[in-house]
Amino acid sequence: MAQVPSPRPLADLINAQEPGWDLVSDWLRAAKNQVQVLPKTPARADSTLLAAQVTTRSPMGAIIYETGGLLVDGGWLRILGSGSPALNRTLMGWNQGKPAGLLLVADDVLGGFYALNGGAFGSESLGKIFYFAP
Repeated sequence: MAQVPSPRPLADLINAQEPGWDLVSDWLRAAKNQVQVLPKTPARADSTLLAAQVTTRSPMGAIIYETGGLLVDGGWLRILGSGSPALNRTLMGWNQGKPAGLLLVADDVLGGFYALNGGAFGSESLGKIFYFAP
């Protein structure tokens, strides 16, 4: 029987040497549409990063740990982070009870969802984002 690995502690998930936030910040500066970076609540950022078990070296970990979420084009697109009053849900909380093999990472005002493939849509497209129209 396979053993479930122990969760990594918060200190192991925070990468100060190669922070993914630098890359995300570059994307934000180059964005054609307005992007609002929602403020994080430190305790909620810690708990969401722990639940996700990804490092802040990755863009997803950086968005979780550094933001409450991102609102693109006046909120047309909502990218989940660690939650804030303007986007009162966390990336991991939003995924509780959802199918294994995918992670919902964003939604839009029309009711569409954006899912990160963790195997649910085939191994050839692991790590790719899929859009589900309303």
